[in-house]
Amino acid sequence: MPKTHRGQPPLGYRPLDFTAVEAPRLTHYLFRFPARFHSPVVHSLIREYTEPGQTLLDPFCGSGTLLLAAAAEGRHAIGCDVDPVAVFVSGMKTHRFRPAHLRASWALLRPLLELVARTAAEYDERRFTDITQSEYETALVERRLQAPAIPNLLHWFRRYVVVDLARILDAIDRVDVPETHRRFFRLVFASIIRSASNADPVPVSGLEVTAYMRKINAAGRLINPVQLFMKAAEKALFAVKDYWEAAHPASQISVFQADATSLGTQLRKKVDAVITSPPYHNAVDYYRRHQLEMFWLGLTKTRQERLELLPKYIGRPGVSRQDPLLQRKGDLGPVAACWDEEMRKVSTKRADAFVHYVLSMKDTLRQLAAVVQTGGLAVFVLGHSRWNGSELPTSDIFMEMAGDSFRLADKLWYPVKNRYMTYDRRNGADIDQEYVLVFHRSST
Repeated sequence: MPKTHRGQPPLGYRPLDFTAVEAPRLTHYLFRFPARFHSPVVHSLIREYTEPGQTLLDPFCGSGTLLLAAAAEGRHAIGCDVDPVAVFVSGMKTHRFRPAHLRASWALLRPLLELVARTAAEYDERRFTDITQSEYETALVERRLQAPAIPNLLHWFRRYVVVDLARILDAIDRVDVPETHRRFFRLVFASIIRSASNADPVPVSGLEVTAYMRKINAAGRLINPVQLFMKAAEKALFAVKDYWEAAHPASQISVFQADATSLGTQLRKKVDAVITSPPYHNAVDYYRRHQLEMFWLGLTKTRQERLELLPKYIGRPGVSRQDPLLQRKGDLGPVAACWDEEMRKVSTKRADAFVHYVLSMKDTLRQLAAVVQTGGLAVFVLGHSRWNGSELPTSDIFMEMAGDSFRLADKLWYPVKNRYMTYDRRNGADIDQEYVLVFHRSST
């Protein structure tokens, strides 16, 4: 496969200029979500390719960036995702809470949190000395607290942190507030889990206790979960106010959990346009990334229950050799088949993952063809990952997958400069520019 020169404007693509687009912050930053849509890009695409009052669909909604932007731009939007954490986060971020009412609920919850907080002196002591196993078990039993069934829980959290997080969750569950407000505070809770853990919050590829985290923990890292929650709650309340003021009151936003490869069986209405950033091949392992939050939020209760979700994730680094999609290699187009052949010479596992990704996305495009109005648009924001020193031509593969249902109308690109957008993995799946393909839904 040919080597490619990164950072060069691709032939046949026009630049997407979003530098003048003012994108409100809204609730975008309430939960750290890797490789999410860049908000100014989303606003730019919505303005250029859709009209106010139209209904947009994001079948890989992630943390809800497209949905939030649609509400601010006066569009309706439907989002879905296979990841239960993504569905929960995007659902809460796009809910239009009345700021004053939510503040009143916070006034009820805050005193309960102050009661369960440890003293500053004890938190300082805990920098170097955790509570004992006996103290840990007693604290959970006496307060009737539940620790999540996360495999190897005490690898990811100090014992006193588990107790503190369980106390916060218990306070949220006990406070007398509307259920939607309770769910909002659980979102705030989810946003601090990673920061309160031993896992490195920066790498976006998955979940790991890095050498850096071991170093700062050994140096006496201070973790105060209650303080983390209170700071996050205050920040979230201001964001909710921004969204309340910016979102169009008539915009209808809905979110549900669904596998994009069978979307047509669950979405019974037509949409005017799809705007989405599909998962990258072998770049971000959302299944592993969200393990801690999934258990703490009760979105999965056992390891087996969680494992049942795994086959539904698209773009994961490994797939079972018995996966039915691997029996359909004949459905690959010429470009994808060529890359499969090259990969298989080096790694069968990597080639199988690639085939699974391509055929999953091909099935997704078929589902989208069933739900997009004839003449409507499907806009894909894509990143090109790398394999063995070469760039995978993801855009070419998507154009190949479009088939007769979609007709290519436009191709754009832009450099990825924001540090929160760009990321790197040891396998070389680093992304430093993104591509936009715009398709019209054909009548055939």
